[in-house]
Amino acid sequence: MMTELLSPAGDFDCLRAAVRSGADAVYVGGKDFSARKGAKNFSAEELSEAAAYCHERGVKLYIAINTLVKSCELSAAEDAVKTAARSGVDGLIIQDLAVMEVAGRLCPELPIHASTQLTAHSAEDVAALMEMGFSRVVLSRELSEAEISRIYSETGCEIEAFVHGALCVCFSGRCLMSSFIGGRSGNRGCCAQPCRQLYGAEGGKGYFLSPRDLSLAHRIDAMKKAGVCSFKIEGRMKSPEYVAVVTSVYRKAIDGLPLSRQDEEDLRSIFSRGGEFTEAYFSGINTPEMMNYNISNDNISRAAPKELITRAQSLYNKERQSVGVSMELRCREGENISLTVSDGKHSVQAEGPQPQRAENAPLTAEKAEERLSKTGGTPYYVAEFKANIGACLFLPAAELNALRRECFEQLGELRRQPPERKINGFKFEFKEKSAPQKQRLFAEITFPEQLEAAKNADKVIVPLALFDKIEFKENYAAILPQIILDRDTVKQRLSRLPKGAEVYSSSLGGLRLIAEAGLTPVGDYGLNVFNPVSAEILAEEASRLTLSPELNLKEIIEIGAKASVPLEILAYGRQRVMVSRACIVRGVRGRCDCASPLTLRDKTGAEFTVLGDRGTHLNTVLNSRPTFMADKLSQLRRTGADLRLCFTTETADEISDIVQKYRTGGEPEGEFTRGYYFK
Repeated sequence: MMTELLSPAGDFDCLRAAVRSGADAVYVGGKDFSARKGAKNFSAEELSEAAAYCHERGVKLYIAINTLVKSCELSAAEDAVKTAARSGVDGLIIQDLAVMEVAGRLCPELPIHASTQLTAHSAEDVAALMEMGFSRVVLSRELSEAEISRIYSETGCEIEAFVHGALCVCFSGRCLMSSFIGGRSGNRGCCAQPCRQLYGAEGGKGYFLSPRDLSLAHRIDAMKKAGVCSFKIEGRMKSPEYVAVVTSVYRKAIDGLPLSRQDEEDLRSIFSRGGEFTEAYFSGINTPEMMNYNISNDNISRAAPKELITRAQSLYNKERQSVGVSMELRCREGENISLTVSDGKHSVQAEGPQPQRAENAPLTAEKAEERLSKTGGTPYYVAEFKANIGACLFLPAAELNALRRECFEQLGELRRQPPERKINGFKFEFKEKSAPQKQRLFAEITFPEQLEAAKNADKVIVPLALFDKIEFKENYAAILPQIILDRDTVKQRLSRLPKGAEVYSSSLGGLRLIAEAGLTPVGDYGLNVFNPVSAEILAEEASRLTLSPELNLKEIIEIGAKASVPLEILAYGRQRVMVSRACIVRGVRGRCDCASPLTLRDKTGAEFTVLGDRGTHLNTVLNSRPTFMADKLSQLRRTGADLRLCFTTETADEISDIVQKYRTGGEPEGEFTRGYYFK
């Protein structure tokens, strides 16, 4: 299995640091559609230059086009894919399925990798992505060694996994907290990191949502055995010194060399939250061991020692001889001398003058090899040398140097050339739109005591686990957990539902499990449907789709005008802004007490309810204010989408009242938000 060390680069200095410190591949972002919008990122010209630089040195370059794309941005996303293809990059890292479709049609020979923003956390997720055309999947960071191993053994997919750097407390792709409290969407590359802020809870204060940084430097062999082939370092917002230090240490680890105490201290000193790392989920660690409860985000690492900075700069201020070449020198009397250099793919030749007769120190093969092997300042080293040298001949060292220099210039030019790729033209054709339906009202509940109060909705959406205790009725639908950690239990519960019953899923793998059980899949909002192209792709997997809650009314209407599948929007509720495998409840209370909700209070006084699951210990953070639109029903009707009311902490009386308000119209009570509807 191929092994790749994949390093980050937010600008060209960082890219140079990664390459010269031992990276096998580098990932960057463009000026648009990058999940690290705050990095400098690369223009079209810089991207071409970066690809040429990497390829001359035997390093691959990937570009992340990994944000969600609005309908009005599809043309720009197409241009971004064309630019990447022409630049010579070796792959695209993608979140939005529309970009996947665009890339596959424009340039099918360009590999596409599924971003961790796609929240692939099961074998079913990975298998679905592979069938869609992804050649590699970046798994969710929340997976254990055993879970990764199972995914690889069941799919054989090329797996990329994070090995070092910052951890999100929420599953990537599912975090809406920054988006809903400040309008800065993580899915659009603008996360404001509310997880790193101080919160109050039950009489105490702490950084209850802030994990330590990840370091799996001592688990490389285990990761290889589990099926990981690409070891990814986080850090497109970090300095060249950070990139150099971390890349060099992981180069040693991946090559099987023992790490010294100095290596470990270098990793901590160059950047670490709180000065200590965590192996987190890979080693089965959960809260509180992986969290930084007492470390402010404004003081996350002591300043790196000047000595370390100097050593880091020395790593990337000189070329790394990483490309082995073969050389063959021909030096015969009466002939022009010639040097042939080959990298195994390209072969170049340079000629010089005829050799002179030697008076006292004839040129030998050993002397020629010694001189020609002085490749400092270039990315090349001589792996094989042959010479055909006549007797008693002399050649000045300057002539040999000139031959080597000319050959390396020719070889470099060839290696820097982007591959010839055909860019196809296409226009996405939408299917015939389904006949419009009367707008329906759905009520999603969280607890069984809410069921009776929601009965006046057209359909009641019930968590799958509750059907262990209640009977499935005709106007019910089931909903899977956002994150499926226990596949066997989910399959067993699905098997007990009546054939054809509707079941919601926020994951591609969940849609598969639903269909395999003979049930009707419905796409939930965690699928991040953001444009009509992704809607049409998912229409192949689901009978109805719930649109992303980060869309406004105009954008919803635009998707509805083209989508061939019925749509649904979240019209009421405390938006689930985080789903975390870190047990936030345990972090606050010191014990796993997921049965009892927890309240986090931020510096503004806003209160966020945390709901825990006793079985999986998954924690869900709710927005501090419910989205309310019952007084704007005429605007909602224009979308043509069904309305879903999401009930979490509401009492039975509140639920009855809200359902009635969404039937006839009604004014809000207390604090509320319009979400993104009027943005």
